[in-house]
Amino acid sequence: MPEKQKTDQEYEVGDLFVTGSALTLKLMPSRKSGTLPISWFGGSGVTNVRRAAKDIQALVGKIQGNRIRVRGLNVTTDRGLDTDLVTTRLHEAVAKAGFEVIA
Repeated sequence: MPEKQKTDQEYEVGDLFVTGSALTLKLMPSRKSGTLPISWFGGSGVTNVRRAAKDIQALVGKIQGNRIRVRGLNVTTDRGLDTDLVTTRLHEAVAKAGFEVIA
């Protein structure tokens, strides 16, 4: 039987939940999760896109490990499902972090 190569990577999708004070990520199907305190999500949306992108990258990097790679993020906020991700600039922050926005 051929053995799996060490370079094989699994691709996962993450659920990113953003509130005014925290950023929470849960990866599927591995069910790994983590939270990071933030201060860049305010009343009108993202106040600092660069800081938001760095925080998203740091949280994903902390959780994903060596063999798991995250391709896309399903983004939701504490404001509900009808939140416009473009107006709040979350779409821009996730794209700048290097991930695809799924919803």
